[in-house]
Amino acid sequence: MIIGKALLSFILLVFSVVLHATAQTPDTIYIDKKEYLLNTNPLTPYLKDIDWEIPEQAAIWSSNWRGYLAQWSIVDSKLILDDVSIELQWEHPEDERVRKSILKDLFPGKGMINATWYTGTLIIPTGDIDTYVHMGYGSTYESYKVLLIKSGVVTKNLNMSKDEFNKFKKEKFSAFKKTQMFKKEFRNLIEGDTQWTEEFALDFMRSFYAEHYLSL
Repeated sequence: MIIGKALLSFILLVFSVVLHATAQTPDTIYIDKKEYLLNTNPLTPYLKDIDWEIPEQAAIWSSNWRGYLAQWSIVDSKLILDDVSIELQWEHPEDERVRKSILKDLFPGKGMINATWYTGTLIIPTGDIDTYVHMGYGSTYESYKVLLIKSGVVTKNLNMSKDEFNKFKKEKFSAFKKTQMFKKEFRNLIEGDTQWTEEFALDFMRSFYAEHYLSL
């Protein structure tokens, strides 16, 4: 069967959406000697600034499309990057999975790395999962820590219930809807090859872009 260019473009677009929509494996963060999942990617701005590309030997899978995992900690109210690693590609499914640190490649000659490049909000689930969403960081939890960061320093530490966080999330999404990024992506979803309804496109963006707009 010969696939037309329009249909092929649509298939590739849908495949890309499905791939990136998968629930993502989060970074981790240590606070007061306790490990938490981190539903924010504070390394992203730094990697964009240095035009970082995923190494060829890195294994990429649908639940980790960014290509790396980072480990963080809060030390003396500072956001510290402890490690960044990639999973090396394997030839057979039964092969042992091997991770490789790339911290020194990203930060040559550095000791303790304070994430001074990052200003934003860290979203840290602290309770049991309440609603699972198979997309990005769209799942919701019973409770959260929300840390406000300015140039790598914690300026506010909030503990939120599920209801408080849902209100916070709604306010953040409302602000996101006013941005040019939202308007462009929303228009692409309802007017482009997908031809989604406005309701479906809104639901998708609310979950798919959660990490982005909640971190602002």
